[in-house]
Amino acid sequence: MSRTVYHMCLSCSGGIKNAASLKGVITVDGRTLTKVKEIREFLEYQLAMDHEVLPMGDCDDFDYKTGCRGHVIEEDAK
Repeated sequence: MSRTVYHMCLSCSGGIKNAASLKGVITVDGRTLTKVKEIREFLEYQLAMDHEVLPMGDCDDFDYKTGCRGHVIEEDAK
């Protein structure tokens, strides 16, 4: 038996609209973004690179348009 799990992602356009709620959440090059302006600038830069969504954590099968493509987990039948 198997199941598919998905990692969460952040919408760049949604993040721009709600940048104030992302203060202290986004880390870039080891530095946590705490100002609304820098959060918006970072997310606008990501959109300019054609990244619509960003991974929230590590994901080895991530698409910057649609997010995590899913990971099949094999489970032992009980």
